[in-house]
Amino acid sequence: MKIGFRKFAFVLTPPLMSVALLAGIVAEQRTHLQPQAVEPYHAAARDAVAQVPYVIGYWTGTDEKVPAAAQKLLRPNAILSRLYSDNSPAGARSPSDDQRTAHLLIVQCRDSRDMLGHFPPVCYRSRGDVMEPKNCGPRDWAVNGLTIPGYEYQFTHVQPQRTERVVVYNFLIVPGRGIVRDMKGVEQAAEDYQQRYYGAAQFQVVFDCDAASPPPAERLDEIFATLIGPNLKLIETLTSTPSPAATPTVAASATATTSPSSGALQ
Repeated sequence: MKIGFRKFAFVLTPPLMSVALLAGIVAEQRTHLQPQAVEPYHAAARDAVAQVPYVIGYWTGTDEKVPAAAQKLLRPNAILSRLYSDNSPAGARSPSDDQRTAHLLIVQCRDSRDMLGHFPPVCYRSRGDVMEPKNCGPRDWAVNGLTIPGYEYQFTHVQPQRTERVVVYNFLIVPGRGIVRDMKGVEQAAEDYQQRYYGAAQFQVVFDCDAASPPPAERLDEIFATLIGPNLKLIETLTSTPSPAATPTVAASATATTSPSSGALQ
């Protein structure tokens, strides 16, 4: 018995369409970025963070211990917590040089979702600090020709002998998108199943000041530029999104003594 062409096509078309659909799904899945495919990027990021200089002009850094809780929360690929002290001689100081220490905090995560719970309004409040909303807001800092968009946070921290004002200059980096001002940019990356494997990075420069006589903002801006300036190559490395087979070039700062870091964020 002969089968008509239309009837034959009617019977054959559904399975052919199913095969074509499955082939399309397989081809599309092959284009998905897998965690192991971006390992060269994370290796370069880890190496670049390790090159953050200990000596920057008159400023000398000392690594601080990595809290286990921070390690568990962030699952960092690279993490640094370093206290810098200004050792400039008395003759080199201006009358406004009363702020002599600053903390540099850097964390880079493999998955941007790990960064979402870690930013100043969460971390500093969790240790009992009181946020001062009227003193918080978006900032743009100029560092060696680069404009860095970020956010300034201020908190009150009560010590046995005095009340401190904690000033945090904060910015984040999303690979392929660049420097972002706040957590919104990281949240958008976390929603992208491809982008999230490149992770995210966060920078904080933290100043512990006397609440009764805080240093002028110009002084804090100057310190921020001093500490971030030698690390623009690090920012460039973290911002880039190389092809999975490529590894970004990591350039160490040529102006300071370096050694591996082992610090942590708060």
